[in-house]
Amino acid sequence: MAAGLDRRKLCIALPLVGLLLFCIYSIMLKEPKTRFKRININDGDILFDLDPDGNNSTSRKFDQLDPTLSSRTIEDNTEQWSELVTKESSRVSLLRKRFPNAIIIGVRKGGTRALLEFLQIHPKIKACTAEIHFFDFNKNYQLGLNWYREQMPKSLPYDITIEKTPAYFVTDKVPARLHQMSTTVKLIVIVRDPTERAISDYVQVLFKKHGVLPSFEKFITKDKAEKVLKTSVSTVQIGVYVDHLRKWLKYFPISQLHFVSGEELTTNPAKELQAVEKFLNIEPLIKKEHFYMNQTKRFPCFSQYVESKKKKNSGCLSESKGRPHPSIRDDIRKLLQDYYRPYNKEFYEEVGRDFHWP
Repeated sequence: MAAGLDRRKLCIALPLVGLLLFCIYSIMLKEPKTRFKRININDGDILFDLDPDGNNSTSRKFDQLDPTLSSRTIEDNTEQWSELVTKESSRVSLLRKRFPNAIIIGVRKGGTRALLEFLQIHPKIKACTAEIHFFDFNKNYQLGLNWYREQMPKSLPYDITIEKTPAYFVTDKVPARLHQMSTTVKLIVIVRDPTERAISDYVQVLFKKHGVLPSFEKFITKDKAEKVLKTSVSTVQIGVYVDHLRKWLKYFPISQLHFVSGEELTTNPAKELQAVEKFLNIEPLIKKEHFYMNQTKRFPCFSQYVESKKKKNSGCLSESKGRPHPSIRDDIRKLLQDYYRPYNKEFYEEVGRDFHWP
């Protein structure tokens, strides 16, 4: 009798267990199986890619992208997932190396490195960190435009690709060569007091020569009394900005050139950079709080608000920036200032800005 009851209970229980297992399996089918992983692309860009095995340590369930998705149907999840994949795939397909649409062409020891570094705060700026010397070095120029483009960083169509080679501004053959590549490229020139620029130039040459150079006074003069300026030496000649500018104006209108004050970039970097943003026609994002002043070198550094630019030296540029200048005799300084003054005045008139150099 008892055995008969047990058999009847078993017959009833087995279908119930089967039904329960079927419900659990049905629920599991509704859980999205697709997982994704994050792949780092150039300059922090992200691509989501399928991970069919689902065992990547960075994988997450698709519905974790948006907490609201967990309550949607599997069809909605699949549709949004497909849209996301399509969008990201299209974006990555557009990521490629392009010719620069803006170039910092000068001037040497005017602050070109600082300008390039500061501009990279803006997410739309994609900068080539090395000086390419394509248009001024014949050896590089002969490699062709395809080689030049390959030196550029990858960018999207709406990004601004920039390269910096300060020698371009003072090299006679560059304007024509650059114009052959592009008639619409935007040109940026950072200038500073030519007397101070000449001293800074000398300090850099002195450093590279391991201190084996005559004094600055002897280096820039050609007589024993040190009263006659040696105007042919590049240290002096580079500072005659108006002469170099007029060679560029034979190929490009003044509206295609933007001039940055090296002095203002040091004392008020945000203001100068905002003017560059406007010139490049990009959204204004660079702000005063992105910088702080290094009181030792009297030079701006990146603040805590610029995470991508934090460096070991407290967000400042390399140690080579802001080298101390030697003490220069007043009569030598005046000799340079008197020489540059008439050229400076012509330069102000050409660019439509008074830089107030002595």
